[in-house]
Amino acid sequence: MRWPLDLRVFAIMAGIWAICLVMRAFVNLGDYEVFDPLQVVFGGVRFEGDAARIVLIVEAGIFASVAIGVFAEQRWGLLLALCFMAEVVMSHLAFVIAYLPIRSEWMTVRATAMQGPTIVLITLYLWIRASDLIFDAPPSSMHRVRVSQDHKAARETVRADSAVVGFEK
Repeated sequence: MRWPLDLRVFAIMAGIWAICLVMRAFVNLGDYEVFDPLQVVFGGVRFEGDAARIVLIVEAGIFASVAIGVFAEQRWGLLLALCFMAEVVMSHLAFVIAYLPIRSEWMTVRATAMQGPTIVLITLYLWIRASDLIFDAPPSSMHRVRVSQDHKAARETVRADSAVVGFEK
């Protein structure tokens, strides 16, 4: 069974996002001698400067792994995507709660809070699309067992009988 097209599109988008994160980590948009404007929130903690670059490279590696795993139709790719998106949701929530009392951070908190609904929707989308593929599919090493015609007929008879029994007056 091939995975849905929208998950392949998600894998491509994750790969493109990984490339964007690497570019953001290595490309300086100006000559900043006083401060480095690069900031990243990971695990509810804000990182700046070189620490932010390392976090961006780690996140790019995670997104690249997700892209490879989902595009190769591996369950671990979907599990990694779900776990990482759940971490992003919790990270944003922790950041907003931690920095809300600090008046000078209100603009950053507002921007982070505005990203929340989109991140939650992406996580829910992944859960809805991936839950059947993760939890119901047989392992890839197992082959489908052919069911005999007698067994199929017996199963259909049981289904028909159970449907009739529930609605008799």
